[in-house]
Amino acid sequence: MTSPSPPSSSPSPSTSMPSARRAAPMDSPAARDASLRDDIQVLRAIAVLWVLLYHAQIPGASGGYLGVDIFFVISGYLITGLIQRALQRGGFSFLAFYGRRARRLLPAAYVVLGATLIAVPWALNRTEQLDFVAQLLGSLGFASNLVLWHQTGYFQGASDHKPLLHFWSLALEEQYYLVLPALLAFSVARWRAAIAVVVTVASLALLAWWQPRDASAAFYLLPTRAWELGLGSIGALLSPAFIGSETVQRVLRRIAWPAGLLLIVVPAQPAWFGASHPGPAAMIVCVATLALLLRAPAPLSRAWMPMVRVGDWSYALYLVHWPLLAFLHNAWVGLKADPAALMAWRIGAVALTVPLAWALHRLVETPAKAALTGARGAVVLGSGTLLLAAGAVMLTLHRPAPGAIDFVELRKPNYGLSANCDAEEPFDGREACRTRPGARWMVWGDSYAMHLVPGLVRVASDRGLVQATKSSCGPFPGLTPVRAELGRGNTFASPWVEQCAAFNASVLGWLARHPEIETVVLSSLLTQYVDDSKYELQPTGKPPAARIRGEAAMRAALLEDLGATIRKLRAMGKKVMVVAPPPSAGFDIAGCLERKQAGRWTLGAPVGCAIDVAEDQERRAGEHRFIDELAKSDRKLPVLRFEPLLCDATRCQVERDGIPLYRDQGHLSREGSLLLMPAVMEEVTGQTQMALAR
Repeated sequence: MTSPSPPSSSPSPSTSMPSARRAAPMDSPAARDASLRDDIQVLRAIAVLWVLLYHAQIPGASGGYLGVDIFFVISGYLITGLIQRALQRGGFSFLAFYGRRARRLLPAAYVVLGATLIAVPWALNRTEQLDFVAQLLGSLGFASNLVLWHQTGYFQGASDHKPLLHFWSLALEEQYYLVLPALLAFSVARWRAAIAVVVTVASLALLAWWQPRDASAAFYLLPTRAWELGLGSIGALLSPAFIGSETVQRVLRRIAWPAGLLLIVVPAQPAWFGASHPGPAAMIVCVATLALLLRAPAPLSRAWMPMVRVGDWSYALYLVHWPLLAFLHNAWVGLKADPAALMAWRIGAVALTVPLAWALHRLVETPAKAALTGARGAVVLGSGTLLLAAGAVMLTLHRPAPGAIDFVELRKPNYGLSANCDAEEPFDGREACRTRPGARWMVWGDSYAMHLVPGLVRVASDRGLVQATKSSCGPFPGLTPVRAELGRGNTFASPWVEQCAAFNASVLGWLARHPEIETVVLSSLLTQYVDDSKYELQPTGKPPAARIRGEAAMRAALLEDLGATIRKLRAMGKKVMVVAPPPSAGFDIAGCLERKQAGRWTLGAPVGCAIDVAEDQERRAGEHRFIDELAKSDRKLPVLRFEPLLCDATRCQVERDGIPLYRDQGHLSREGSLLLMPAVMEEVTGQTQMALAR
């Protein structure tokens, strides 16, 4: 999930600008948001409302994450203007600047961090608690974006389970403001705007280069997001000239309504403007926001006052809403309840945000700016930092009781023999991905081949095992799954598509050069190859126009491709077997079991966290049809299935002898693999393990 940026906060960019709400001199301790331009507060309100609607998953707000980009531009505009005016007066102080930022941002943030920390032991499972500790320490050091970047990935917890996900953007802003004051203070005044332009253009160029290579890094890191704040900085540095030019103001007045309309239309329909983020949609809303900021401000009618008030509370709304939703997402672990109930809970969480945010703004955010000055402010904020850090450390000291299941260990990613076996490059038979030289078995596929490895090592203990795996990339050399709506740099988009095809080609080539491999085990989730609601299939070596769409066509193409691969392997003298994915749930099975064991708040969980057979059959109908067709198409091919071991007519068990068999919604735990793989081979094929090994 994309997390929004917290609204920037600062005084009005110019004391010379007219304002309907000027109540105190800018340098007075009594100066509050009354010195802010009402039109900017309306922009903040639009941004934060989009964020709330997006996180509540309200239909029509699929691009509400673009509220972040609006906030970035506003922040760059206001903070750069503040620094520039102080420099022009000759009164800029780094100490005063950072002290003001601390008083403005930290008190409210620390209250939310503290309240979240107190709730975490009752709200989050242990793995999520440890992730939370890293997020909290990152938030205290304004490095939350770096922490969250490292916590992303195929095997990592869902982003909507992270209560401090939204702090990434606050960290990114503060990183920008570690650089900006020095850049402006130590440059010649007449070159400041040009420097801001160079930094902004460089950031955009880096985004264009980096995003196709690592979309996650391009999203989270400052170098590829600085251009959004940079646009605001450019606007602030050029603002006096624009404000003073009647010609420019005439143009800005004419485009004001179209610009405002873009801030409504683009977040409502982001797909119209491209798939990448940040991308064209972000650029459009950023430029539209900048155009509105550069207009000479004018008093607003009373009809806008509710939006102005929402803008006043925007920082508090932003801080409060996401932990509430994250706790809800952690509690909601099953599918048995009506899905509409989850929407009702989300709306309820957002509704609860409003009074809590009002209280935070009124009782903490506003008074702290005036109260926490000088040495007293430093002591209070420093003590708060140390107290929160100590709480984070205390949270890490918990250990499971003797004999209790260690769910942290159980839920760790199962890469098989090594994390290095989740290949990013063509397969080379590296030492870390084989149990011994001269191994005679190979497992080939995606993460659903990885999770078989502990059990396969036991089955083929006297033969040795080689692991050839890449997440999401099944053992189908002629086809690669594609999600057309995703931007470059994401899984299922370029260049991943080309990498998957190259990986599978390299595995086939390696097998041809290694006749000692006698048995090849193929396995894949299959969903990404047959679910036509999300995916298309790209034939290897053909243009995008040749993509295969529609479940029936995708299944047929997949069956043909797998058949061709099996024939090639048999021609090399190798035995082949296919292991179908085990039954799965639409929720985290291990997380459900842990919440039940710990007595944590749980919503929507089925009895015993068991898998409902009918729900699994319906949700994965395409995969089940493909496995049935595969078994019928080649009677000599062993197609190994877990259902006879785990399922009766209505339910599939997820524990055996008190041991959880799953680490998430579908991957087997290590213990589950060790328990089930030997049994499933004998149960399904009617042969002993030794017969298969021969």
